[in-house]
Amino acid sequence: MTTVEYFRPGESVGNDSELPDLDCREHIDAMVHGFYRRLLDDPVMAPLFLDVARVDLERHLPVICQYWHKMLLGERGYQRHMMEKHRALDDREPLTGDHHERWLGHFMANLEGRFAGPYTDRARHIAQRVMHNLYMQLSTRRAKRA
Repeated sequence: MTTVEYFRPGESVGNDSELPDLDCREHIDAMVHGFYRRLLDDPVMAPLFLDVARVDLERHLPVICQYWHKMLLGERGYQRHMMEKHRALDDREPLTGDHHERWLGHFMANLEGRFAGPYTDRARHIAQRVMHNLYMQLSTRRAKRA
């Protein structure tokens, strides 16, 4: 098994044939931690996570890792309903198309040059689907309340 360190945004470990896939917990955890570093370096996204949602990263990151372990490896550790948390956040500060695009952009950029393979492709597809569904549900909910 290849060891993946926690890289800084924009850092690359090699060409696609040399890159690890998101096929084990270690790689998924590295992906999640790198992704959150990107989010927290973003001047629009960081306040949303830290000031509005008041995310406790020590508690939040293991939960997000569990989510991706479930989605990519089929593990059963994640048993939460993410929409409830996002609805509550959207009530405090509306999550706009810009937020969704930034989140997805950081997710994709975090994978680029760091991970490659079928599990990584699946992660891209899941992230796109999750962001689309989240945006549609929150937008529809706000429109009904207006």
